[in-house]
Amino acid sequence: MLNNLVNRHDADRLLRKVRKLELNPVLAKLRVRGGARVVQHWSQVDPSLTEWWAIPAVIKRWNLLMTGDAEVSFPQYVAAVHFAPRTDLRGLSLGCGTGGNELLWARTGAFSLLEGVDVTPERIEFATRTAADEGLGDVLRFRVTDVNRMTADGERFDVLLGLQSLHHFDNLDETLPRLAQLIEPDGLFVIDEFVGPTRFQWTDAQLDAANALLARLPEERRRLADGRIKRRVVRPSRMSMVLDDPSEAVDAAALLPGLRREFEVVEERPYGGTVLHIAFSGIAHNFRDQSPETLKLLEQCFAAEDAALADVGHDFVAMVCRRRA
Repeated sequence: MLNNLVNRHDADRLLRKVRKLELNPVLAKLRVRGGARVVQHWSQVDPSLTEWWAIPAVIKRWNLLMTGDAEVSFPQYVAAVHFAPRTDLRGLSLGCGTGGNELLWARTGAFSLLEGVDVTPERIEFATRTAADEGLGDVLRFRVTDVNRMTADGERFDVLLGLQSLHHFDNLDETLPRLAQLIEPDGLFVIDEFVGPTRFQWTDAQLDAANALLARLPEERRRLADGRIKRRVVRPSRMSMVLDDPSEAVDAAALLPGLRREFEVVEERPYGGTVLHIAFSGIAHNFRDQSPETLKLLEQCFAAEDAALADVGHDFVAMVCRRRA
């Protein structure tokens, strides 16, 4: 309907909230818009255990596809292959959130200073406390700031990190050249990103593959946090995406072409997600244990995505880039 501006699933969601007397959060979303809505959405600091990144075996799969070794993370690989022997790098991480990714990069020992910036004060406060608790307060710094202000002030870094944050940037044709100004002439832009459909408008082939996988899972593995059983993966309406978070995948389809155009790609490692990301969404907590049964089931899921990737492509990619001369 209207290029999926709204769909019948919006009515289903609204009806469930009416039945549970949860209309106030919906009305609040309608009242708060634009940048303020983005800040409000990301003010929650509790990590979700219902999405695919919470599954330990999935993280090992990422490692294998990004580095060639299930036990070697992307930060460890980049530090050894692209940063070494330097241990004095100055880095900036865009949209750092609660700072979990930045902890991993700081632990590589490659940075004398790694700054994280975000628009949400609650997340910056959480990240700052965590860095201090982990004994990394001297290396990790966090602040609320606008990237446009940083480029205007002429700030430059040896390494710029885009870790699941760049797909929240709009107007990428203008934004990516501006981000390049934050990198020293011989510096690197390291990316780990969602590069799939804008506003999560999943392709038909992608939905078919995800739903075929979902149909093969036992019912108890498809139980959502509220007790309902996940029956199908659906394409969210554009309106629901904007109401939930106006920044989510706002220009995502333009990200990978833009990076290839604006930067020299040193290394590019796609790592799937086109099927697993959406099939596991909302039910990942059912796959977090390390039992042989769970691991065997996950291997079957991984094989299903591998078989589909030739047709559906990759929605996630890790990259190392340089500024073009």
